[in-house]
Amino acid sequence: MLRVVLAAALAASATAVDRPKGSTLAPSIKYTGTHAFLHSYDSLPKVLLLVPSGEKPEKIEEEEGVNEESVKKEGTKKSEPPGWFTSVAVKFKDGRKKTASFAWLEGEEARKVAARFGLSELPTVGAVIACKVDGQASGQFAVYEGTLSEGAGKAVREVHAFVQSAIGDEMEGKPLPAFPPPDVPRKTASISNIELTHDNLPTHCFGGSKSLCVIALLPKGADSCPEPFADLARRHRNDPIQFAWLPAARQPEFVAGFGLEPSALPQLVAVRTGKRSRYATHAGLEPTAIGGFIDNILGGGATFKKLSELPELTPPYLLEKEEL
Repeated sequence: MLRVVLAAALAASATAVDRPKGSTLAPSIKYTGTHAFLHSYDSLPKVLLLVPSGEKPEKIEEEEGVNEESVKKEGTKKSEPPGWFTSVAVKFKDGRKKTASFAWLEGEEARKVAARFGLSELPTVGAVIACKVDGQASGQFAVYEGTLSEGAGKAVREVHAFVQSAIGDEMEGKPLPAFPPPDVPRKTASISNIELTHDNLPTHCFGGSKSLCVIALLPKGADSCPEPFADLARRHRNDPIQFAWLPAARQPEFVAGFGLEPSALPQLVAVRTGKRSRYATHAGLEPTAIGGFIDNILGGGATFKKLSELPELTPPYLLEKEEL
C-alpha cells in the first residue's frame, strides 16, 4: 500500500542555487538545492531518493529489466545513485523529453530533507518520494511504502508503478513542505578610491555618480594611499561615497579652499556638491576616528560648512614650472 499525503506550501523564488551534480538522469543534490530542484528548473513532477548513509547501500541483486550499465557504476562514483533508481528514471524519459525529474541525496543531507517530509527514520536502502508541483512553490507528495531490498528488478517495477500512480491526475497527497530558498548574496560594489588629479577631479569627486566625496589630503612625503583610508573605502564600498586621496602639500591653493594650511595635514575633507556645496573636515588618519567621522556623516550628525566655490587643482605642467 502507498502512504499518500496533501496541501500547499509557502511560495518563494530561488536564483542562486546548489546545482545538481553527477548523473544527468538522477543527479545528486544538497538540502539547500532542494527548493530549486522542486520549483526552479521545470514544472515536471519530481522524484527524490533519500539514502541515510554517506556510503552507498549494498548493491541490490541484479535482475532482468535493470539498467546494467548504471548498476555497474553503483558505488564507484561519488555522485552516482543506485543503478535501479536510474533505471526507473530512464522509464520517464523519451529521447530528450522527460515526464518526471529525478534526484537523490545521501547522509545528513538526506536526513534533513526527510525531516521536512515528516520522516523520522530512513530505511537502510533509502526512501522514495514522489512530488507533484504546481508552479507556485507548492504541491503534493507521496512516500513509497514498499520494500527496496528484494531485488533490483522488483524495485524498478514497483517504484515505476508507484511514481506513475503518485503523479497522476487523481493524486491525493499531503501538502508539499516548504524548503528554504538559498540565500542570494548581496552584490558587492567595486571600491571607489583613486588618486585625485586635475583631470579626474570634476568627474570622480566634484561631479561623480555619488553625492559625497571624501578626500584624504596627505602631507609632504606621502605619495601613496594610506592603509587606514584604503580600509575605510573598502568598508563603505556599498555606500553613496566616492573616495580619493591627494598628495596635497604640492596643492596649497586647493588645501586653502577648505580653510586649511599645509602644516595641518593630513586631513579628511568630505564634500557635498550641488546647488549649495558644503564640506566637513577631520584632522588625522587614526582608523577608529576616521571611521567615526564617516559614520557620523552617514547618520546625519556631521556639521557641514558652506563652500562658496569648489577649489581647483593645479595642472601638472604648471606644478613642474613652479618647481623649476
